Amino acid sequence: MNRLTIYLFSVLFALMFFMNCEQSNSHSRHPVTSIQPVPKKKIYSVGEEIQLNMQTKLKDGSLDKIEIFVDSKMVYTSNNLTNSYIYKTADFGVGKHIIKASATKKDGVTGDNYDEILVLSDIKPIKYTYQIIAEYPHNVSHFTQGLEFHDNLLYEGTGQEGSSAIYRINLHTNKIEKEYRLEDQYFGEGITILSNKIYELTYKNKIGFVYDLNTFKLLNTWNFKSNEGWGLTNDGHSLIMSDGTENIYYINPDTYQEERKIQVCNESNFVQNINELEYIKGEIWANIWNADIIVIIDPKTGKIKGEINLTGLSGTILQSQNEQMNVLNGIAWNPVNEKIYVTGKLWPKIFEIKLIKDNN
Repeated sequence: MNRLTIYLFSVLFALMFFMNCEQSNSHSRHPVTSIQPVPKKKIYSVGEEIQLNMQTKLKDGSLDKIEIFVDSKMVYTSNNLTNSYIYKTADFGVGKHIIKASATKKDGVTGDNYDEILVLSDIKPIKYTYQIIAEYPHNVSHFTQGLEFHDNLLYEGTGQEGSSAIYRINLHTNKIEKEYRLEDQYFGEGITILSNKIYELTYKNKIGFVYDLNTFKLLNTWNFKSNEGWGLTNDGHSLIMSDGTENIYYINPDTYQEERKIQVCNESNFVQNINELEYIKGEIWANIWNADIIVIIDPKTGKIKGEINLTGLSGTILQSQNEQMNVLNGIAWNPVNEKIYVTGKLWPKIFEIKLIKDNN
């Protein structure tokens, strides 16, 4: 064995020794807490109770406390070495929840461990089909992103850079009564009307706009946290926003701060691609992007209560080589006559529909 080989072995041995010492010191410095859910499985149904058993590798007298956090909110604390916490899934709702167990020693040193719990809905959505009641003209150049009635007048927000706008439209004649065009760099998304203001999202600019309802004058801009803006509605108090994921956010219309979040789930999985939104009689209705389906969501829990299958509706419009016309997008509820209207991107028609319960 030559000197170079001996030298390399010596360096390697020293590095291994150093790393082992560091790991040993790390383990001695940081308490290790394990989380063992019972029953242990990947998916739970809302309403189940899960016993979270926690153990820490510390000697008696060295532990100051163990804390349990669910989605960053502390729910439990104790100074016993062996602990268990009953996680009631009904208290936290459906969706993905991050569990953190944090153990702290008497000297203030803390160690954390994490687990993830997926909770799905405990109900099967009611299935609906539809009946076309009436048809109205729709501008085929409108890349529909938002659709909403207010005081019996129809408002529409459209997208794509260079052609994004908001409109006030006569439903029966398709006449544009008022419009405001966004600057070319913006891709307009969902709109909603609250307190005599029109709120609008943009797709990737992370900016929202606020307009005067009567004049369409731009009053304010605001920034949102999501990487993308998709759908927007309101419940009379809060803005309700989608971003193309399974998440729906409640936003204060004055401060623009997030108030809470729900995750949309059915009995088998997350439901993503939540797009255009409409608040109808205490429920959130949502287009699923690139699908002929509207889902009806419980705003308190995120559970899907109903699914409306609109397959075939696009076949009633003029056929085109433009694939963008195949996208169903736009839900409007007129509280004056309590009727439901739907359309799609670049569609020549708006449809008034009636739901029919599917008993199959």
